[in-house]
Amino acid sequence: MAVAQVASVEALQTSQGTSQATLVWRRFRKHKLAVVGVGLLLFLFLSAFVGPALSPYTSDAQFVGGAQANELPNSKNLFGTDELGRDVMTRLMWAGRVSLSLSVLVTCASTILGVALGAIAGYFGGIVDTLIGRFIDFMLSLPTLPLLFILSAMSLRGGLPLTTPEFINRSFGYLWGTSASRAENVLILASILILFGWMTIARLVRGQILTLRTMDFTDAARALGVSNWKIITRHMVPNALAPIIVACTFGFGDVIITEAALSFVGFGVQQPDPSWGNMLNGVREYMLVQPWRAFIPGMAIFLTTLSFNFVGDALRDALDPRLKK
Repeated sequence: MAVAQVASVEALQTSQGTSQATLVWRRFRKHKLAVVGVGLLLFLFLSAFVGPALSPYTSDAQFVGGAQANELPNSKNLFGTDELGRDVMTRLMWAGRVSLSLSVLVTCASTILGVALGAIAGYFGGIVDTLIGRFIDFMLSLPTLPLLFILSAMSLRGGLPLTTPEFINRSFGYLWGTSASRAENVLILASILILFGWMTIARLVRGQILTLRTMDFTDAARALGVSNWKIITRHMVPNALAPIIVACTFGFGDVIITEAALSFVGFGVQQPDPSWGNMLNGVREYMLVQPWRAFIPGMAIFLTTLSFNFVGDALRDALDPRLKK
């Protein structure tokens, strides 16, 4: 009864000129933690993409301004310096740029691939659905973490036959403040993460499309002679956007943690290029000297992942208020 009343009120508001986006925003902002999460994410993104331009140091500058190795936080180096005399705060910002942009790249690419395969499987069914479904089952049955370690190690040693276009390498190298060859190594890592990151989205979309293809509007579109591809792209996928957006939001945090884990054990982003994971790896021998150096990138990973999860929870409730307990 309560859900019906909410639905009728929202339908009335929409008919009176209130857009669906406005209704979603009103429901979203009731989640205080999600609003705080959005603020934290904005701060982290600004720090990563604007902060390095304001820093007097570069990410790999050693012993600049008379700084010594393993210095305590001071007025010149707010988070101190590392074992090579590099400014920790500057490296943290550059590391955020690498980790956050890698998360966006991997999540968006995985979502596009998963949506495409899931929509094709769900709409056409039959042998197409069987082949794609069994391939998804096969990929999900693989031991993902060991394979990530093996493939990452092979790519670092040149044993993986993967390359990326030179102009892409240069573009990301400029974004990350590194060379094109080192940017290529990170992009190969992104390709490996994409390879193992699309299956959950594909299953989700397949389930949504299986339901939507039985709706009356789908039969009406077919009766009007609309092609299958237009039905998928203009009707099926847009009507399944709500769960896709929520799953994509949660995916950002998953990629942040996976990249940090790979970099922490030496199979991810390599020194001297910083990422939050390899900053944690670099402080292992200095935990008793500079314990805050482990706390700083660890807190960045924690806050980023937690913020994305809060935003995902709020979006789930805002896009479908029936899910709210």
